Amino acid sequence: MKKVLLAMALVLSVTFVSAQSKAVTDALKAIDKAVEASQNPKRATRPATWINLAKAYISAYELPSKGIEPGFDQMLLKTILKDQQVLSSAQKTLPQGTFTVDTYSDKDLYYNDFGQLVFLIVTKPVGENLLGKAQEALFKAAEVDPKGSKLKDIQALFEQIHNYNYEDAASYYNLGDYEKATAIFEECLGNYNNKVMQKIDTMVIYNTALLSSMSGDNAKAEKYYKECLDYGYYSDGNVFSNLAEVYRLNADTLSQKRTLEAGFEQFPHNQGILVGLINLYTSTKEDPQKLFDIIHTAQENEPTNGSLYYAEGNVYKELGNFEKAIELYNKSTEIQPDYVYGVLSVGVLYYEQAMDIAEKADSEYDQVKYDALVEEFNQTLENAIPSFEKAFSISDNIEIQKNAAEFLKFIYFRFRDKSPEYMAAYEKYNAFLAE
Repeated sequence: MKKVLLAMALVLSVTFVSAQSKAVTDALKAIDKAVEASQNPKRATRPATWINLAKAYISAYELPSKGIEPGFDQMLLKTILKDQQVLSSAQKTLPQGTFTVDTYSDKDLYYNDFGQLVFLIVTKPVGENLLGKAQEALFKAAEVDPKGSKLKDIQALFEQIHNYNYEDAASYYNLGDYEKATAIFEECLGNYNNKVMQKIDTMVIYNTALLSSMSGDNAKAEKYYKECLDYGYYSDGNVFSNLAEVYRLNADTLSQKRTLEAGFEQFPHNQGILVGLINLYTSTKEDPQKLFDIIHTAQENEPTNGSLYYAEGNVYKELGNFEKAIELYNKSTEIQPDYVYGVLSVGVLYYEQAMDIAEKADSEYDQVKYDALVEEFNQTLENAIPSFEKAFSISDNIEIQKNAAEFLKFIYFRFRDKSPEYMAAYEKYNAFLAE
């Protein structure tokens, strides 16, 4: 019986390999045919010849992942890939979490805990540098098409190559191979920043800088963060804080300081910039008052800009002056009633303080001291209620409302037996979050 089962398994394995081999053979034949056409002196003068060659390379690139899309269910993909055998299935822990990895002869599929495909890695491509070769063919197509009769077709294929490279870079990021992801993002940049496309993708420049830094290549990170600044892409101030961190790692304190201060003038609310400046002034023994001077000047210029008072509150919070931070958070919403982040931050600060008190209580063995800490915990937690309630009521942003409701649900649940009003409030926010 075992021999019969083994024989059946071998037959199935041969069938799988045979089906894949034929598709690969056909793809390679299509490339050979297109290459041969491009070597014909007469046909080489036609843009269609080079476009067909690019398409052949792209089709070969697509083969291992054909019919596969992120978000697909694991069982569905096993049905789609019924002619391909799963060689092994195992759990793998990566920087982005733990995944179930199904290994095929030419690819690894990474599923989350819900059995949905997150990303895939092609381990055995049909050929080497297929997208790069496709791009070279497109350059040739543009070269023999001076009138631009096929320009739209050529550009559409460049877009396709750009998208494929972006997806591959994201996959290697998920895998934790930041160096490989950086290299592919650089290819993405080349797919746009060329004589045919003449486009700039600032998001890809930022991703390239970020991953360069994560892979330890500070010189490359500096180069691309500077490009972000040149193109006016700031990522809400993160470009300044990240570039300053590169300078810090390179022990270039002067450039670090200039970058943080320039970023702070434009994005005073950015936490990374604030923390960077505070740490810098502390380490260099400079007076943090410089931060307040910058903020106060900005407040004089824009007295109704709530974010500037919010930023000052953040500085006081980082310096440990919570009372002053709360005062300024409240003021930010008072002077700009639709600026919800100020009053929301008051609630968060009280909540964080309550959690710190709870941690102290957990390690306290003296009953009297423990009871005092519990009472302080309860009072601090209740102090957060008005701010979260106000944040919920003044915001029309559903995500902010959900955020405030989560805190309120937790707090009211703890005090639900204290009064019918608290129980009703708990039920209100529990129902809201269940919608």
